[in-house]
Amino acid sequence: MRSSRVLGPVLAAALVFLGAPRASADGLADEAELHFQLGAADYQKGEYTSALEHFLLSNRLVPNRRVVFNIARSFEQLRQWPDAHRYYVDALAGETEPAAIEASKSAITRLAPNVAVLDVVTDPPGATIYIDRKDLGSRGRAPRPLAVNEGKYRVIAEFPGYEPRASEEVVAKRGSETRVSLSLTRIVGKVKVTVTGAARAAVRVDQESGEPACIAPCELALSPGKHELYATTEGASAPARTVNVVARETTEVNVTLRPPVGTVVVGTTEPGALVSIDGRAAGFSPAVLSDVPAGARKVRVSLPGHAPVVRDIVVRQGEQVDLGTLDLVPLREVTAASRFAERIEDAPSSVTVIDRRELAAFGYPTIAEALRGVRGIAMANDRAYASASIRAIGQPNDYGSRVLVLSDGQALNDNLLNSSYIGSDGRGDLHDVDRIEIVRGPGSLLYGAGAFSGIVNLVTRSREEPTGVHVGVGSYDGAVLRGRGGFHLRKGQDKGIWASGWGAQSDGFDLEVPITGQTEPLRVRGVEAFQAGGTAGRAYWGPATLQWLVHHRTQATPVGAYATQAGNPRTAFADTRMMVEARFEPRLTQSLQLLVRAHANRYTYDGVYAFDGELDNIESFAGTWMGGEARLVYSPGPRLRVTVGGEGQWHPEATLQGREDVNRVTTERYLDERRPYQFAAGYALAEGAPLPWLRLSGGLRIDVYSTFGAVFVPRAAIITRPVQGGTLKLMGGRAFRAPSIYEQLYNDNGQSQEKPLQALDAEKIWSGEVEYTQRFLDDWAALVAVHGSHIDGLIFTKPIPGRPTVAYANSETGMLVLGADAEIRREWRKGWMLAATYGYQRATYLDDTLADPRVRNVPEHLAGFRGVIPVLPSIASLGVRMTLEAPRLLVDGSSTGTQVVADLTVSGEVKSYGLRYVVGLYNLADRRVLAPVTDTFRSRTMPQNGRTFLVDLVGTY
Repeated sequence: MRSSRVLGPVLAAALVFLGAPRASADGLADEAELHFQLGAADYQKGEYTSALEHFLLSNRLVPNRRVVFNIARSFEQLRQWPDAHRYYVDALAGETEPAAIEASKSAITRLAPNVAVLDVVTDPPGATIYIDRKDLGSRGRAPRPLAVNEGKYRVIAEFPGYEPRASEEVVAKRGSETRVSLSLTRIVGKVKVTVTGAARAAVRVDQESGEPACIAPCELALSPGKHELYATTEGASAPARTVNVVARETTEVNVTLRPPVGTVVVGTTEPGALVSIDGRAAGFSPAVLSDVPAGARKVRVSLPGHAPVVRDIVVRQGEQVDLGTLDLVPLREVTAASRFAERIEDAPSSVTVIDRRELAAFGYPTIAEALRGVRGIAMANDRAYASASIRAIGQPNDYGSRVLVLSDGQALNDNLLNSSYIGSDGRGDLHDVDRIEIVRGPGSLLYGAGAFSGIVNLVTRSREEPTGVHVGVGSYDGAVLRGRGGFHLRKGQDKGIWASGWGAQSDGFDLEVPITGQTEPLRVRGVEAFQAGGTAGRAYWGPATLQWLVHHRTQATPVGAYATQAGNPRTAFADTRMMVEARFEPRLTQSLQLLVRAHANRYTYDGVYAFDGELDNIESFAGTWMGGEARLVYSPGPRLRVTVGGEGQWHPEATLQGREDVNRVTTERYLDERRPYQFAAGYALAEGAPLPWLRLSGGLRIDVYSTFGAVFVPRAAIITRPVQGGTLKLMGGRAFRAPSIYEQLYNDNGQSQEKPLQALDAEKIWSGEVEYTQRFLDDWAALVAVHGSHIDGLIFTKPIPGRPTVAYANSETGMLVLGADAEIRREWRKGWMLAATYGYQRATYLDDTLADPRVRNVPEHLAGFRGVIPVLPSIASLGVRMTLEAPRLLVDGSSTGTQVVADLTVSGEVKSYGLRYVVGLYNLADRRVLAPVTDTFRSRTMPQNGRTFLVDLVGTY
């Protein structure tokens, strides 16, 4: 060791100057530099203990491998071999300069004979190493060699997250190296993972990628603390689950696997469209649809009255598919004109459609209210029944029998009076109606006797509506309270059922009735006091459909109708209408479809007629009828369609009964008529488009009634498109109306009406029309039309000379109606619409001997305006309707006045509550409008509604 003592000062001096800490502005560095210089000086003087003290302090202030080397040299000079060896090993760690590396290795080799070395290795590496006791401080981190004096030792290892480990007693011998290996046991908690939604799933910990930690169901050993678990299997995954692992405890976790999902965003030009994904309803536009299963999907966006939009998309996990704003194009379709859905431009008739948005915006409470202001239609309400006349064809006493009202193609008129029931006697409200189709002109080709002047078809709820329930309350006419409830259960695209029930009640209102022969009007109380209720519904399964309707109304009619005492509340009428229809409409081949239907109907009427004194007439009518129809439609291509069909009806019950009560004591019957009847019909219709701009339609129907002979009904139409957006229709045809059982047989024992003096014949009409429509600016259309009709055998009430009664009779002279219409409209798009109409019509009897041949009750001018403008989109829209009430000629030669009736509504939705509302005022300016009534009334005119309030609330969930 002498050579070591000689070389030591020289080598140490060199390393002192090589390893001196650099000067720095840092105070610690200055202090470390000072101690380093003092240590070097003491080392040069051989004062190794003092030098060691300064070197240790300098290294503690600013760690430096060169200083560590000098610490090792100082320990070596002090013959403290284990400590010197340890510091040489520390100096070697991380050294990069070859000279320093060589110096440290040489020193370690030089000291090896003087020390015993414990080569400590741990699993995991990096554990802190202690010898015998922890309070003496650590000896570094494994793996590393530890130099010790010869003896027995116990090595202790610690690592965060692992149990401490102590070795067995180890014998260390000088000059030799002993391997000490310690495997530490991780401190863990157990996580038991189970799976729902799949049999097995790969589980990863704290990262979504990489090798699975286990295949669930399984048990994981994890370090204490929070961990993220990711479970996946083919075609499904679960959201990351955070689990808090507790040491030495077991935590149970169940993960629910679902297919990978993404988000689909759908916007539409028309809000509220149903969005379906793979045939399942998913929401209404605008919609952000989350949790859409990943993969190829078919999105269908549909809105009644619009062409559906279908998009094929690919949804990827965690990503968003934005379909943008889809343009929903209005279909402008009608079914009533040809008994199948076709564009209005292709329909061989003059057509108006009131769609669901207009119904919702104005809150029309009845069919009659919805028809007011429609092109070519005049309304009247004699306070017993509301009625409509189309293009001047209608009399105050016809009960609307010349207009056929349908529910999805099934006639609702009864078999005794052929009454159309368009007021509160028809149904509780229009919430089940998706749109109303009005067809002007004869429709007997497809519908038979009732479709004389036109057709009103109620198209009910769409199959597209999602499953849900609804409840509603409302009020109208200032006196009526009503409520409803219903549901729609949709089991796929072609299977479901909807049903509704309703009730309404009114205590009536006061009305000043201008009684004939009195200078002052009579104030009548309780006018139109009524109670009503009913139900309707439809069940469908593929091509099979079942629909039903039941409605009952009992109404007080104290206005002096039918020669009754004005102001007497005992006069009241009760009407009950029941209908059920089953259809089966399979497509037999690509070009051939069969349509079969059967229906059963029931109508009853009970009336109390209170005359002057204590005389009452008590009347009961009953009708029961069934029918069936079959049609075959052949469509070899899009340009040709041929329809052949036939129907038959059996009316086993058609009964009119009446008796007198004097002081509530029944006398003999004055009316007891039973007239069952049947009829059968066959028809054929061909429609084709030989050229892209030309469409032809023609057909023939033959009806044979048991009460009179056969009637032939032809119809033809030519439709051309002379310019872009223009449609020219030339239409003509014939229709008939069989006299009703009521017209043929009724009398009221001489109070106001007698049985016809001669047998009644059917009314017959020939009608023709030219209509031109020009579309422009996408959503606008302008229309002009001229029309004419010739009617033979018009049935009317004719006064009987010398008696205060009337009787039904066929007119001996023909009737000619000539007219013209004009309309400009902006179709419903983006929440708003406008329509303005004007019509002129003149109806005259073809009798040169008459001083004034004009037909009574025919307004020569018809005009209307309807507009809806969104104020706050979907929240509030303003609706305005204006109707011209033009003069009507009365029996005495005078005329009613001219008035303009304006209606104002505010409507919208509160989507967060599923609530739709309408509030409004009808006849805003409280105009006094009079309508003609029949000769059997105590007055010649009947006041129509003044200002009334409307409110309607419906919640859908």
